[in-house]
Amino acid sequence: MENVFLIHNETTYTYKKLLFDLNNKVYETPYLYVKDNHPYEVFLAIVHSLLFDYPIEVLDGDFSEKEISELGINVNALTLTTKMKERFHFQKLDDVMKQIKKIEKWQLTLYTSGTTGRPKKMSHTFHTLTRNVKKHTKFENDVWAFAYNPTHMAGLQVFFQAFLNQNTLIYMFGESMKKIPALIEEYQITHISSTATFYRNVLPYVQGNTFSMVKRVTFGGEKFDLLLEGKLKAVFPNAKMINIYASTEAGSLFTAQRDTFEIKPEHQQWVKITAQQELCIHHSLLGHSESLSLDSKWFHTGDLVEWVDETHFKFQSRQSDMINVGGYKVNPLEVENILMQVPGVIDILVKSKKNSVTGELLVADVIKNQEIDEKELKKEIKQYASIHLQEWKVPRIIRFVDELPSTRTGKKVRK
Repeated sequence: MENVFLIHNETTYTYKKLLFDLNNKVYETPYLYVKDNHPYEVFLAIVHSLLFDYPIEVLDGDFSEKEISELGINVNALTLTTKMKERFHFQKLDDVMKQIKKIEKWQLTLYTSGTTGRPKKMSHTFHTLTRNVKKHTKFENDVWAFAYNPTHMAGLQVFFQAFLNQNTLIYMFGESMKKIPALIEEYQITHISSTATFYRNVLPYVQGNTFSMVKRVTFGGEKFDLLLEGKLKAVFPNAKMINIYASTEAGSLFTAQRDTFEIKPEHQQWVKITAQQELCIHHSLLGHSESLSLDSKWFHTGDLVEWVDETHFKFQSRQSDMINVGGYKVNPLEVENILMQVPGVIDILVKSKKNSVTGELLVADVIKNQEIDEKELKKEIKQYASIHLQEWKVPRIIRFVDELPSTRTGKKVRK
């Protein structure tokens, strides 16, 4: 049986096909813009750029022409191609891997999400993109669920981990949640990496099942949910639960068992936490950007954390997520974590609404178990909140919704 590279919408792409397409791709392009982010086309373009050592700028295939123009890019430039002057012919996949080891100057450029202003260009080397990739023969039989946008940092992290070990990727990003259990079973998936939001959404469809073949479940992009971890352990009893801190600016930097991140010895002098509890990273650990704002060579991440000890910290919230209720600062993640403990609550989003008295008040959008009565659940949420939360942290408005809005990266949207 041929070694499978990617399965997407029931179409199978082998490593043999990837090798063939790499050898027959004779044009290079400065931009990678694939409508609807077709994963095979995205991955093919990235690997080709890497092998032939030309820079590539990755754009989300969901970007509109207006969004692209606002990035300062002429839409017509997206179709520019140049015929390659120098090419290699790869006989086998091992030749590809050997060529990758020789690459030193290659750059891949991404754009930050732009949640706090205009998206910033960040250029990464192969090293910064793969600093936490583990390559070993013991990983050669891993099968990865691909549940991230392929044009974003988290997706690239999963891609390189799988590709450099010649693993199979099962594409799940944007897939119907009710299909996920069948995909895990059919393809005997061993590794899943996604956001807490993804796991909460898929949980109703996997609960009651046991997937013993899954060896690792990785969280990223959002605050680790201890309650969710417990529920997932019942579904994936043999899986090690890992939490990863990564950003478009820095790539993957820290890993955690549960919610406590470790700072590796080689990074300790390049990480600090301000008096305001904001995590800062030295520019030497970042990708390159002309538009990145630095404070004496330190990048302010906007993430609020707390020290556990000299080499460990816990993530608390995004600085921009904090809500001011009558002069009190409220962390919506704290409120969500408490209210997720109410039976019948599947997922919840806490956000703010302008108020003439308190400035802002809290609104909770709730996805509930369909079998639970709305009036009863609303009553239980209010009672639970009044017991377990300070008064200003109690949501004044509770609404039931079918789904919660999310960003292109799969994170919750509070705006």
